[in-house]
Amino acid sequence: MKILKNNFHILKRAGHVLAFLVLGLFMSACDFTPRIHKDILIAQNYITNQEYALAVKQYHKILEMAPNDEIKIKVNYQIAELYSVSLGQYYKGIAFYEKIPKLTTDPVWLVKTQERIGEIAFLYINDYEKAADVYSKLSDFRPKLSNHDLYEYRLAISYIKLKKYDMATKHLVTMHNNGNHKYFVDSFYQSGVLYFDKQEWNRAIQYFREYIKREDRRDLKVRAIFLMANCYETIERLKTAYDLYYSILGEYPNNKVIQERLNSVYERRVARKR
Repeated sequence: MKILKNNFHILKRAGHVLAFLVLGLFMSACDFTPRIHKDILIAQNYITNQEYALAVKQYHKILEMAPNDEIKIKVNYQIAELYSVSLGQYYKGIAFYEKIPKLTTDPVWLVKTQERIGEIAFLYINDYEKAADVYSKLSDFRPKLSNHDLYEYRLAISYIKLKKYDMATKHLVTMHNNGNHKYFVDSFYQSGVLYFDKQEWNRAIQYFREYIKREDRRDLKVRAIFLMANCYETIERLKTAYDLYYSILGEYPNNKVIQERLNSVYERRVARKR
């Protein structure tokens, strides 16, 4: 939850910066009637004063004035940003991002809006169907976009969440075979998660081991060790499970959970010897 809140604040700050950049584009690239110009300045002042609901209302007013498509695109994007970033109304934000492809075929706008929809769906509302749809399109874009590796990685995770394991595996194997992929190491962890979710414990162990060999950060290794210990516990390899749990005692975020697992495994081992 703390990570999610931090992500929200980062997104919010970035959104404010972008909001003003877009408003700058309004001023430099659009032809206005005096009335629209005045209304845009009013909206900008609302944003400056963090009166986001009033800014949204003002932008809706501008749309009702039937401006040209160039202005509609930027107004819809601003409304989407305000809803999703400043007001936390993610579904409303997505609805306005989705209006933009109906107004333009400019790939810059299309990619920008798809990225925003994918980020919201994946990180904030857990709509993995929508995330998969967005990241599939972005991954297929040619020539490859600069964030292609991120799209492919999130696409694989979305498929795991949706239990579309074959589709997830296809992308994860591609990442396993590409040592230059930005998420090369992480892909082994996600394969472990996939087989853990399928309850194929030995395959999960195999991939967690491959991940641990490659990962440098100890805190990230710890999460994989915990899941690997859980696999061993499930298949009755109790000594190995105990040793793994013990190896992360004091390092796992919830130490109480580790202590409980140690006690449970110990009692099972004692009962087995009776």
